[in-house]
Amino acid sequence: MKKIFFYSLCCTLLITSCKKENKQPEPTTQDTTQQTYTVDANATEVHWTAYKTTAKTPVSGVFTRLNIDKPIVSDTKQGAFVNLNFSIPVSSFFSKDETRDSKIKSLFFGVMKETEFISGNFSNIMGNEEEGRMNLNLKMNGEIVNIPMKYTIDNNIVTLNGTITNLMDWKMETAFNSLHKACEVLHKGEDGISRTWEDVAISAKAVLK
Repeated sequence: MKKIFFYSLCCTLLITSCKKENKQPEPTTQDTTQQTYTVDANATEVHWTAYKTTAKTPVSGVFTRLNIDKPIVSDTKQGAFVNLNFSIPVSSFFSKDETRDSKIKSLFFGVMKETEFISGNFSNIMGNEEEGRMNLNLKMNGEIVNIPMKYTIDNNIVTLNGTITNLMDWKMETAFNSLHKACEVLHKGEDGISRTWEDVAISAKAVLK
């Protein structure tokens, strides 16, 4: 009886051991979720620098609001800008000078055909996730003008830089002259000449999420 019991025990241990040796490892689960990116309008800053006097004294500021109704979802960082439509409320114009801001809002933007928003989109993006170029199609005064922009990407921050070379491309002689007349004395330099420049540097720091 003892022999039978001992034999059965050995068989059981042998079978259990074989099952453990033949057991296949559990397959590992891989995360196949694709990383995507969109522009975070609430965290993005849009800056501008205009110029006055013959010496081309800079006057800088920022638009404090950016609206993006339909963010572009992309699997590349630069792809988040492809055909991205945006609008900027003119009321968010800010230069740390209330008198200047009031004049620009009422005597510059306020006499354009479209007084509430600046708008536009991006196209022709060429580059990678470090640097490249894109076109900013900017709409003001009812006109759309293409502005070449350079971009660089550091982590999830995209820095864009470009220049409006001539405000008259937007057919805004009336708005430009209105502002220059109101600021004629303030835009007078040491040479006694009042000058308001027609070019404006623009930049943005767009945060991706």
